[in-house]
Amino acid sequence: MKLTNHLRRVLAATLFGLGCHTAALHAQNIMLHLDAPQGIDAQTLAADIGTLKITFSNSKDFFDTSLYAANTLDLGSDYYNEGGSSKDKYHKYYSRNLTLNADDGNGNAWWGNTNKIEFKFDNLRRYVSGRTDQPIYYRIYSPHFSRIITGQIDPTDAEEVTLHHTELTQARRVAFMPPVGRDGNAVPAILAPDLRTGACRNSSSGRVNMHDLTEPFARYVYKGDTLRYLVAPESSELALHADSIVVADTTTCVTTDYRKAVECRFYIADSQGQLCPVTNGELASVYYKPQPGAKGKGNYHGYGCYNLGGIFLNTLTAPDGTHAAYVLPGRQTFQLRMPTVQTTDPDFLMPYNADLGYILGEVTIPASTEPVSLSIAKSKPLRVTTTLADAAPYADHLQFSAHTYVNPPYSWQENKQMSVECKEVSRQVKGNDLVVTTLVEGSTTYLSLALNAQYGAQSDTIASVLSNQCSVYGLFGTPRTELTQDDFHFDGAKLPPFSKLHPVKFIVPCHLLQQGEKLYIHGQFGDDWYSTRCSAFATHHEGCAKSLNPGTATPVPYDTLTVILPEGNHEWYVCKNFTPYDSANIHTFTLGATDTLTQTIYDREFALLRVNCLGTDSIYVYNNVLEYHRYRLSKFTKGRLYYADEEIPLSPGYNERIITWREAKLQKDTLYSLSYWLEAPITYVDEDGSYYTSYHYFSRPDNYFWLEKLETATPDSAICISTGSKANLAVCTGRMFDPARFFTISPSEADTTVTVYTQKTVRVNFSYKGGRVPGFERLNMCYGNEQTHIVPNSNFYRRSRMDLEPGHYTMSGVVAYEDDATGEYVLTPFSIAFDIEANTPTTIELCPDPTAIAAAPANSAPAKAAACYAPDGRRISTPQPGLNIIKMTDGTVRKVMVK
Repeated sequence: MKLTNHLRRVLAATLFGLGCHTAALHAQNIMLHLDAPQGIDAQTLAADIGTLKITFSNSKDFFDTSLYAANTLDLGSDYYNEGGSSKDKYHKYYSRNLTLNADDGNGNAWWGNTNKIEFKFDNLRRYVSGRTDQPIYYRIYSPHFSRIITGQIDPTDAEEVTLHHTELTQARRVAFMPPVGRDGNAVPAILAPDLRTGACRNSSSGRVNMHDLTEPFARYVYKGDTLRYLVAPESSELALHADSIVVADTTTCVTTDYRKAVECRFYIADSQGQLCPVTNGELASVYYKPQPGAKGKGNYHGYGCYNLGGIFLNTLTAPDGTHAAYVLPGRQTFQLRMPTVQTTDPDFLMPYNADLGYILGEVTIPASTEPVSLSIAKSKPLRVTTTLADAAPYADHLQFSAHTYVNPPYSWQENKQMSVECKEVSRQVKGNDLVVTTLVEGSTTYLSLALNAQYGAQSDTIASVLSNQCSVYGLFGTPRTELTQDDFHFDGAKLPPFSKLHPVKFIVPCHLLQQGEKLYIHGQFGDDWYSTRCSAFATHHEGCAKSLNPGTATPVPYDTLTVILPEGNHEWYVCKNFTPYDSANIHTFTLGATDTLTQTIYDREFALLRVNCLGTDSIYVYNNVLEYHRYRLSKFTKGRLYYADEEIPLSPGYNERIITWREAKLQKDTLYSLSYWLEAPITYVDEDGSYYTSYHYFSRPDNYFWLEKLETATPDSAICISTGSKANLAVCTGRMFDPARFFTISPSEADTTVTVYTQKTVRVNFSYKGGRVPGFERLNMCYGNEQTHIVPNSNFYRRSRMDLEPGHYTMSGVVAYEDDATGEYVLTPFSIAFDIEANTPTTIELCPDPTAIAAAPANSAPAKAAACYAPDGRRISTPQPGLNIIKMTDGTVRKVMVK
């Protein structure tokens, strides 16, 4: 027999070899040899760089540095492990170290592996989940190299492959020295050795591809390349310094010496060109140029964001109080946030050119031994006069605002709308026309003037919307100083004549608007419907503080929203996101030349619920009428546990519910310590969509409470359940084989007492067909009555054991297991009753031993249905629609779905 088995193994191996490719018979060994820069001794390379990291992958996506820039990731990371891409599960990485070796035989240093079996192709392929016929890609990165070294390993029959890289031999050493401060001492700083790949945002956690410059930092760059770098000193007086060098044929040392810096005093010029001191606001030096590949995600715009040069907190100021800093000669950008200036110019407007209250300005710093005064920005007010024909009736309600659109680095997202400062100079009524002169800050591009209608907050009127805009600049960027209503458009929709516009009042429940709803109006003027974006919408105004008036004939207060609309057909509704909840809530009306319309939401169209619980009102508003509102509360305060889970029926209009309480008390006689908690009844959905309860497992929540050993009962009012709630009071001893008891407490106004563990428990073993219970699909085990449910813990499914009090038990449900022979998932319903006697351990069998059933003759008739059960274990006479459990005459169980 042993000889026969040996011959079989030899034959199988021979056949396997004949049918497989030769490369599968051996492991391909890989030698990697990376030549170090020439002319640099091994000791210097060890101090500068040391060990290198090589990363293998089944994808070459990590060759593409634009993917790193798009997510502002460090170049040393594995992109798809940090980028949050859906490709994460397909891209695998494996990293090893490459050792620095002093001599390659020709006196030159090199990195690589000296053990030829360290890298085996088959092993690497398994580590990165590579396919048999596909190459493996690798990447060698160091912050000290100006370029990333990449390559691939192709499947081959060769037993050994050497990968030889010579790119670095032509690299030259550039040593960045710590910057020198004003006093001649070294200043701590941060270095971006390559402006294309660095980013820094106000904290060490926001630094990407930047390095501490407290000691020399070496960068190996190819001869003739231009190296653009940035030094960010950690000082509140020294500005960032961006510069560049062309790499020479020898080692270069770069020292940033702030003893050569110039004291720069920063101003904002007024409209007359006078320099106005900046006496307040954050001033920081900044260098921000988004690089290709940046995609703009939140505050991330790829590499090129540097603003950690220090915020100058008035530590250096000029004699007139303006901000100042020490800056090295050259071009440099500065940013001001929310500045305050000293000016006598009556037309001065703050020239914000970046979102969130920022001014970004780039200036040239001259070489100088004396302080220099520099203007970051200049106020450029434009005087614009707008004549609105027939608008005199609305003279008190029309107003203008200005905005522009900015992109990075002037915002954190593309095409961001930004407010621009403007102020009204004069407003005149001439006949039936309105003439308004506005001063607009015009130093930004894409400047627009917007016309809006605003009804005051007095009485019940709030903002109406008549929003159209007009570009202030005409062709070739020429400012336009004279405008009429014909110049105002919004997405191509022209502003209607004011003679065809009329105010309409919309009366809406105040609390509906307080929930974040808005009034939306879509209308038709002439033959064209104006688009959704041109539709009017209005929201709840901040000055409204109306309260409900419970107990009165009109408990619901209303807001009146006045909106200016054109003549024609209109529809309106109230919702949160442009789409009405129900078509029945859409109102239509026609506005004519002489109509004075009032539109109202009536009680039948909404439901408002006031719930008073523990002295606090909660308001719930629905823009339709639901069947009920589910109110939930679980709160522990002042030694009391409050629990409510009620379905409050809703009717149109005003609804009210006061939550009242009943007490539940837990008492015991034994010395067991108990944990207890409250939770909603456990409900599941069956395959046919029907609901059922099951108590086959419990998990104790985090917010549970204790009844100690020597305590016999919970204090009065310790457990408070609302009178309209159905709840489970769960109790567990915490002993290994003790189940939990779930006491069902039905809605009632009466207090209740739950008594548990009055007797010593008994060890009870359970079995199924003579073995361990495999598990339950559903279970309803009761002690004494249907209100006391016994729920096993996780230990039961390992040992099929519970510690139970003596008494009478009923147990029904569905046993679930996977048949070893067929692999099918088998469900077997059961229903039993048993008694546990005191001090008498016992075993309960859930199903008879299958060996007790005589085997059917080989020529017996086909199995027939012997009994039919509902999914909850109830025996039924005939199958019903949905899932049925059929027990066959041969002892098998089948699941049958009846449609």
